[in-house]
Amino acid sequence: MRTQQVDFTSLYFGTPVAILSSQNPNGTTNLSPVSSWWILDKSIVFGLGTSSKCYENLIENPDIVLNIPDSKLWGNIELIADKTGKEYLPEFKKEMGYLFEKDKFSCGGFHEVKSINVGPGRIKECPIQIEARVVGHRYLGGAGGNLVSMDAGILCVHVAEELLNCTNHNTRFIVEKWQPLYYIFRHYFSVGEELGTNFRCNN
Repeated sequence: MRTQQVDFTSLYFGTPVAILSSQNPNGTTNLSPVSSWWILDKSIVFGLGTSSKCYENLIENPDIVLNIPDSKLWGNIELIADKTGKEYLPEFKKEMGYLFEKDKFSCGGFHEVKSINVGPGRIKECPIQIEARVVGHRYLGGAGGNLVSMDAGILCVHVAEELLNCTNHNTRFIVEKWQPLYYIFRHYFSVGEELGTNFRCNN
């Protein structure tokens, strides 16, 4: 196999999409699509830009919900992909095409469900909703303080009943029914089928 050195602006080789719920100072819920995250045991690690409303919220309130959509929701996610909860946008975000949106639930066609252990609400349409609390963060090297890695401890997990097989005292996740949404070089895919492109695909 021969290789060639490249310098891509995006290195999303295939990561699942999620939507982070964080709590605004006025108690409402902000939604932020993310694709840089992973889970190990009872911890979630995710990346954020320090200019985001989500990061701003988490510095004040560590509560989050990691809402994991299935592939049917890619269009809803794209509706909020270029939206931000920050009323005053940094100039570079304006140039990228971001717009201020106060109510991302309505904008994305989502409905809010009250969480059990944390302040921000869950997204009813997402088949998996994980309540968690941030326990630490660190700035990513080489990003000039613009990117941060955050670590959250999982408190509670909600899964749609149609994805569960419950027998006696055993509950199993039905992997065959799960249609995850993947973000690959700013394109949306699920199990090999392309669904559409993100607004930044050509950036």
